[in-house]
Amino acid sequence: MKRLLFVSLKGGCGATTVTANLAQALVKINKHVLAIDTAPANLLRLHFGLPNFTTDGWAHHLFKGLPWYEAGFESPQGAALLPFGQLSPEQRQQFDASREQYLVDLNKQTYLLDSADREQWVLFHAEMSDLNALYLAEAVASMDAVFVVVTPDAVSYTVLQSWLESHPAAEVLSKQGKLRFIANKYQPETEVGRDFMLVLKQELAGLLVPVIVHQDTALMDSVANLTTVQHYAPASQAAKDFQSLAFWCVSFLSSHQLDD
Repeated sequence: MKRLLFVSLKGGCGATTVTANLAQALVKINKHVLAIDTAPANLLRLHFGLPNFTTDGWAHHLFKGLPWYEAGFESPQGAALLPFGQLSPEQRQQFDASREQYLVDLNKQTYLLDSADREQWVLFHAEMSDLNALYLAEAVASMDAVFVVVTPDAVSYTVLQSWLESHPAAEVLSKQGKLRFIANKYQPETEVGRDFMLVLKQELAGLLVPVIVHQDTALMDSVANLTTVQHYAPASQAAKDFQSLAFWCVSFLSSHQLDD
């Protein structure tokens, strides 16, 4: 089983989009993929064909006393999804109070999905605060790789420097060889975009995934149509970027497995 965790460095960096489209790109190269949304915003579902009015999800099932796995859904393109679900304000308050325990339990239960017949890829979409939560340290450590999605701009760079300097999770994950950064929404036609991309390459060095995801209107169009860019615009730059990212992930995790 391959277990990957994706978070946005700050709001708007695009971890939701990256998680969904990478999941679909992995399916295209015959990987069995489950994407799990642990963010209460519950937006990952929009990339897999679930409409806005859908309330079902693993957290929603917990409060209804139903098995979490029964909230699973398979997209028309073959990717499996476990959405977070829609909670009432009272349920959300209760969930937030014990969020870390819920996530620890969910993480442990996903090991039950492992099968000797096929290799399962599990992609967790989480929040940046989860990386810094001491109670979740073991769950985060169980991941094969942790990807922080950044954008090449001044605000992201400032937040990045602060996180690297002040949060021990950055150092711990880096020493474990699991921490990687994905540059998203790159605009090579702008001088600012090119400059900050160069800065990220210089300062993050080997921690920066060599595949860069470009800003592409096809991504906005695809989520508006409740699907991924590979299905909506397979010839787009973004579709090519995510397919390259999928191949890189396979290679990266294979090399790490050999090292272990």
